[in-house]
Amino acid sequence: MANYDYETALSLIEQEIPTVPLLFQKGKALKGLGDNGKALLVFQEIAMQDSLNPRAYIEAAECCKSLAKYWEALTYYQNALKLNPDNKYVRLQYISMLMSMKRYNESLQESNALAEKDSSAFVLHLRAESMGHVYDNTQIMQVIEAYQDIQRRYPEDYLSAAKLGNIYVAGGQFEDAIETTEKYRAIDSTNILVNRVNAQAYCLDKNYTKAIQRYEQLLQEKDSSFQTCFYAGISYYAIEDFYPAHDLLERALKDDGTNINVLYYLGRACSKTSWKKEGVMHLENAVKIAMPSDSIMTRLYVGLADCYKMANMHKEQANAILEQYKEYDRNKHKLLYDAAFIYYYRLKNISKAEQCLEAYLNTRPKEKQEQEVDGDGIPIIGENNRYNAAETWLNDIRKKRKEEKFFKGEIEKE
Repeated sequence: MANYDYETALSLIEQEIPTVPLLFQKGKALKGLGDNGKALLVFQEIAMQDSLNPRAYIEAAECCKSLAKYWEALTYYQNALKLNPDNKYVRLQYISMLMSMKRYNESLQESNALAEKDSSAFVLHLRAESMGHVYDNTQIMQVIEAYQDIQRRYPEDYLSAAKLGNIYVAGGQFEDAIETTEKYRAIDSTNILVNRVNAQAYCLDKNYTKAIQRYEQLLQEKDSSFQTCFYAGISYYAIEDFYPAHDLLERALKDDGTNINVLYYLGRACSKTSWKKEGVMHLENAVKIAMPSDSIMTRLYVGLADCYKMANMHKEQANAILEQYKEYDRNKHKLLYDAAFIYYYRLKNISKAEQCLEAYLNTRPKEKQEQEVDGDGIPIIGENNRYNAAETWLNDIRKKRKEEKFFKGEIEKE
């Protein structure tokens, strides 16, 4: 075991009576060989034999976590905490597990409680990250203050500088992001995460010369991340240095080939260099991605109309059907008939129903079509029959209106 020769250790363990200490060795050996499924069975066996041993639950939780059995992992951590509530390692793992399961309210509650007794950087990070997921934009200052607190206590903590810088960038506070990251750079100017945020803030603040200076340092350090290549490319594009802009944006496109912003700037850079036809291709691709196909829009409108129907929002349902027909589904004339049905029976809007029926009948083929029937001669409700029904329905509407006007004395009945 000491020399990590786990296969030999396992063969020797199999020759012995399976005591709890040997089972721990066996579980550790199986974990070392990557067989976490079998290791879990071993630690579960230990937990049954020695239910007051927190280590068995911790090891079982670690195995479950590696097998993506998160609920089981959480339960094992809870069992371990019941036996030893003050175990910091288990508490940290438990909070991290809650966060990975997106149970942020619980992770915030747990991390707040732990932070009252333990103000280590890792604990404060768990609390700040939980706050970031729980609090909305109106409470963002509390999240900012949490990361500022980490910076005050631990100036050398690069993660708080990077995360705080990202929060400022997301909020458009580029000068604050620059100040935060420059403060850390005075301690360590080589940290890639902090330098990425710093360079991005300079770029978005339109200080392209400074941004390029930072990005050149990152590129020299072999940072080929999407963020670095994209914003470095934009910075070169902004100062009209189009060839390096092209090269960097092309590298960014390899990481995200459907990013409209990358395609746009790369296409524009190509058009100002020797890759003019490639520029056209990139912009055409951007347009295709930005404009969803008619089939996708049709599906969305069908879903929208159905949702309106379920919510008894019939006016909106009719509008959605007509919008689908007008913009994306011009050959599906039945939509006009469906809209007429909603206006007549749901909204009691006879005039709108009449308009839809008239529009529907105007799409009727000139050639007379035969009655559609099945094998037994029974009429089928097809498009031709629907036209016939619409014609009869429209005539009935007009007849009723004419009768109503006659009885009101508005016209003479023929």
